[in-house]
This record gives sequence, C-alpha cells and structure tokens, in this order.
Amino acid sequence: MKIVDCINLTKVYPGVQSTEVLKELNLSIEAGEQAAILGQSGSGKSTLLHIIGALDSASSGQVTILNTDISTLSDDKIAAFRNENMGFIYQFHHLLMEFTALENAMMPLLIAGKDESRAKQKATELLELVGLSHRLNHKPSQLSGGERQRVAIARALVNEPKLVLADEPTGNLDKANAQAVFDLFLKINKELNTTLIVVTHDQQLANQFGRVIKLDDGRIV
Repeated sequence: MKIVDCINLTKVYPGVQSTEVLKELNLSIEAGEQAAILGQSGSGKSTLLHIIGALDSASSGQVTILNTDISTLSDDKIAAFRNENMGFIYQFHHLLMEFTALENAMMPLLIAGKDESRAKQKATELLELVGLSHRLNHKPSQLSGGERQRVAIARALVNEPKLVLADEPTGNLDKANAQAVFDLFLKINKELNTTLIVVTHDQQLANQFGRVIKLDDGRIV
C-alpha cells in the first residue's frame, strides 16, 4: 500500500527572480518503509518533506497521502488529517520547557481531547521505548540534547501516526547521539511498523535506512 504518492511535483517560490525548488518530481513511499531523503543544502529536501507533511503546498502536481489528495482539503481538514495520521520531528526539539518529559510527550493527546490517564499511559510506554523511563519527571533543562530529541520522538509517536516525518533530526547532535537517534528510528520502524521519512545531509547515517532518495537541484537522482 502506498502511503505517499507524489506525481509531477513542482514548487516555485515567486519573487523578482522566481526560484524553482522542486521540478516535476515523482516519488512513492510504501507502508512500513524507512526512507532517507539525502541532499545538500538547497537541494529541495526540506521543501519536499513539508509538502508531504501538508505544511506547504505544491505549485503544481499531485500529492496523495494515505489515498487522500491533500490539495482538496480545507485548512481545518488538513490540520485534522495531520494530527490523526502524521508525526513530526525537527532539528530543534521544540519541547515546552516548563513541562516534564512525560507532560511534553502527552501533549498531542491532551490537545486532541483524549483521556488524561490514557494519555499518561501511552506517553509513559513510548518514553520507555526510547529509553527514558528514568527521566519521566525531568524537565528539558535537566536533559541532554540527545535525551530531549528522544522526548520529541516519543511525542511524535504518541498519536500512533501511520507516517513519521523527520527534518534533520540529528543536526544538533554529536556523532554518538546522532547514531543513537538513527538506531531508534530503525527500532521504531521494526517494532511499530511506522513508515519513516527522514531528511538528512549525512550520507553515513542515511545509508543505514532501507531506501536512500538523493535529491539534487529539485530532482531525484
């Protein structure tokens, strides 16, 4: 089953001199795949990820996510679709500094109006999965960079998304922590069968994924 299907995807940013970031790109991602999108700065990889995640829109072409043409959805329906089906992880963890690791991981379920006890149980399970069972009540200021990113991963998974999108998730981590985070992605893919799309510029890390998609100048090469 296709989770993602991009057909003739083009993205142009207007200006005095318009910039064509993606150029008639075609890409399909199957359910359960672990795919790394690799490319240098300016290759279009983050733009592609944002369009797949319905955080940006294409100038032309079609993007189908879970058999839904997202261009046909209203803003409210797109937001609901994202919350129900996707998890997002960024280079910066964006944790709420006044809340504990457990409270941060619970947040998407609480925002969605889910039962607090169920949210706490699910968040605890995921923090245990990412190796933070001993850090549940620590605030971000009491965690290392690698631990904060693990909390962000648990938060992205708490809604049980079918698709997880990560944009340079190891960009602020040292080599050891970067490897640990990639190991964690592979573990999540294996144990939860979650489809993963990870943007990175690190060839060595990308090569550990089942599929590497190389972008150059807005095209897959």
